[in-house]
Amino acid sequence: MTKPKITKLKLGTARRGRPPLEKAGEVEDRILQAALQVFIARGYEGASIDEIAEVARAGKPSIYNRFTSKEILFKEVVLRWAQRSNEMATSTTAGTIQERFETAGILILQRAINDETVGLIRSVIGEATRHPSLATTIHYAMRAHGTATVKKLVAELAEADEIKSLPAFAPDNLEATARYFNDLVFLPMLMSSLFHADLTFVKGMMEKHAREAATFFLSGCGYRHEPAKAGGRE
Repeated sequence: MTKPKITKLKLGTARRGRPPLEKAGEVEDRILQAALQVFIARGYEGASIDEIAEVARAGKPSIYNRFTSKEILFKEVVLRWAQRSNEMATSTTAGTIQERFETAGILILQRAINDETVGLIRSVIGEATRHPSLATTIHYAMRAHGTATVKKLVAELAEADEIKSLPAFAPDNLEATARYFNDLVFLPMLMSSLFHADLTFVKGMMEKHAREAATFFLSGCGYRHEPAKAGGRE
């Protein structure tokens, strides 16, 4: 089977030799972006430093000076991706507490469920038997990044008068509460996306799923939504 072609990263005028100090971070970013593309397309075993160097338009010595093995490069690619993908801007201050949790759930899914994310997670899963330590380390690091981000969302929402007195939203419980919310919202959609080559169907289910997950989550936390009075908004 012919390997799919991966487009080389676009650069300005190329200069040979060691990059100046102010360009060193730029070279590292380029290597990581190229590695991300190659790992998604080829998987961990199928990816080669040669191809990553070609896509990044960087020499192999430049890569090995920064990442001493393919395993270390792969781990850094996934952790950098997890950190950046979890840097979400929040806009959950409008509406009822129910609507705000629904919006938070939709934000999580819109940021997380895409071809890049799913491709990278498939690559990690593919290494679970061949490189169990690597896959396990990445799994827990990704989970920690996701929980930390969702905790910020939940902490913001926990200030609302309707729920701030509930035990689930006490400061000592916020991390566990955030993890449960993330699991309810994200994991079912992730599992579905892993089994769909085309994510169109999964993306079409996001909003409905986020609303249902928010309702179930708030109920489990002890929040009781009171229907609007006659003539008011439901």
